[in-house]
Amino acid sequence: MGENGEIRPYESVDHHIFRADDGYWHLWGCVRHTGWGRILYHWKSKNLTDSPWEDTGEFIRANAAFGESINGWDKEEWIQSPFIVKEKGLYYMFYGGHSTGRNKEGIPARGNSRNESFDTECQICIMTSPDGLKWNRYTFDDGLSRAFTGPGEARDPCLIKIDGLWHLYYTGLEEGNPQKGGMFVRTSKDLLHWSAYQLVHRAHQFGSNWWEIECPHVVYREGYFYLFRTQNYVKAITHVFRSEDPLDFGKGNEAAARKYLGQIPCAAPEIYQVAGDEYLSSNHDPALGTQMCRLHWKTET
Repeated sequence: MGENGEIRPYESVDHHIFRADDGYWHLWGCVRHTGWGRILYHWKSKNLTDSPWEDTGEFIRANAAFGESINGWDKEEWIQSPFIVKEKGLYYMFYGGHSTGRNKEGIPARGNSRNESFDTECQICIMTSPDGLKWNRYTFDDGLSRAFTGPGEARDPCLIKIDGLWHLYYTGLEEGNPQKGGMFVRTSKDLLHWSAYQLVHRAHQFGSNWWEIECPHVVYREGYFYLFRTQNYVKAITHVFRSEDPLDFGKGNEAAARKYLGQIPCAAPEIYQVAGDEYLSSNHDPALGTQMCRLHWKTET
């Protein structure tokens, strides 16, 4: 339901696809405009290229008992943008647990309207599964699911292992300043204990507000790391940056311009390699759900 009482369609605004132990492909998508707020919803398919995928009816809601979505925006619960990896026989789902209800000093902060305050610290949380099918929240020593918080609106995780070290890229917002949105990275050896954050990308000419710096996706191809950054869902604007250094995709307008490759028509993209082929999934038209196409890389001439 919108602010003026209009009925809004369900919309998929982010997602992740992986293959579980049952041999099926599984998609967990972040769906908004539900009766609760944002949830994670589940589809599966025997083949990546099948259409449509099976709607399983399974969903995951934010859970305040684990510290998730405390005093959330517009009095809705929010759980956001999953990303799943497998390590030593165990699946890890990283996801946005949204508001912690406090700012970075630990002082209670308002978060019941996105126009009120940007200083609430948000969080990246973890679930685990032995088979990729049944998920349980990982609880840290404090009884909460959060791996780390901040800076600011922390969300949209993407993980890649580089030289034996896990790198978790995500969107954040420094100093409660809408103009200081950026893409950040933390590193870990065990997927549970994470380093302090580092800024890896910020460039205002590609969208200066925090909601125009979304959904980082990083892949490695032939000596370079590529960062995909979504600026606009409805207009299907995603920018691509290339760097030899996975910790630097341009930390300012001029630096980012030197690493810029171009724009592609998608949103919240993810890339998959299957039997020598590559595919790109996208949420560029949220009301239509998640879409997919084949991806081909072309050598520079």
